[in-house]
Amino acid sequence: MGLVAALIPVLAPIAVAILVGMAWARWGKPADPASLTQIILNVGTPCLVFSTLSTLSVPALELGVMALAAVLMLLSFLATGWLLVKAVRLPSGVYLPPIVFGNLGNLGLPLNLFALGDAGLELGLIMFATQSVLFFTIHFWLMSGSPSPAMMLKTPHIYAIAVALAFTLTDTTPPEWLSNTSDLIGGMTIPLMLIMLGVSLMRMKVVSVARPMMAAVLRLVLGIAVAFVLCEVLSLDGTARGVVLIACCMPGAVFNYLAAVRYDRSPGEVASYIVISTVTVLVLLPGLVPLAWWMAQ
Repeated sequence: MGLVAALIPVLAPIAVAILVGMAWARWGKPADPASLTQIILNVGTPCLVFSTLSTLSVPALELGVMALAAVLMLLSFLATGWLLVKAVRLPSGVYLPPIVFGNLGNLGLPLNLFALGDAGLELGLIMFATQSVLFFTIHFWLMSGSPSPAMMLKTPHIYAIAVALAFTLTDTTPPEWLSNTSDLIGGMTIPLMLIMLGVSLMRMKVVSVARPMMAAVLRLVLGIAVAFVLCEVLSLDGTARGVVLIACCMPGAVFNYLAAVRYDRSPGEVASYIVISTVTVLVLLPGLVPLAWWMAQ
């Protein structure tokens, strides 16, 4: 009973916000996931990153370690994911991108906040921002077949991180107007992420079950294994361990579907994987959250 009471404050806000999005889409209300994703990625999360990092309580060294953890996580999933899709004969161009790039934003950030507190959100934002920067290079390379380093320079997260760290490392307080603006816009980001996730789950159609289900289960098992290895290799402790576990266990990010539509990489099957992997993780959250708490001890 004590565990249930502890889980309710963590899971209830996430579930309610996702259900609001699902109900909104079910009732036929206007909502464009592509536009909402662009607003979240290009406006909301950079403001949230700046708002959080400019008042950071985490040492600079730990920030670097978490950024490294995000890079190693993506490289681990790129290597092991490629072996996985080849072993079970899945099309790598379809399944590898959503296996590599999990939903560290829409689902990961709320989980970090509610399960691990403000410290979890700070560390989770570092991993999310690092992934976002790499998304526009590695992901588009996987989808289009050619690398695009220039895309990385168009990612607003880079500049939000740089400006925020400039204030933090020089122990300078940002101007009040800048802090208030970033707090205001950044504050909408996590609720909007969850609502948009609910809308997306209703809008994306599942056209295949067997292969996406197999990939989702294998990816979750792989994620737990990668999390434990990274925590040991990087000698992480405390909250950082829980944040890494959450990051490694996230389902496929919704943006993978938008990219699949753009490059015509079986968007129906990508959507099926995202929906099935998301539902799988949501169902297993009552087990994953206590595991994150245990690792964070």
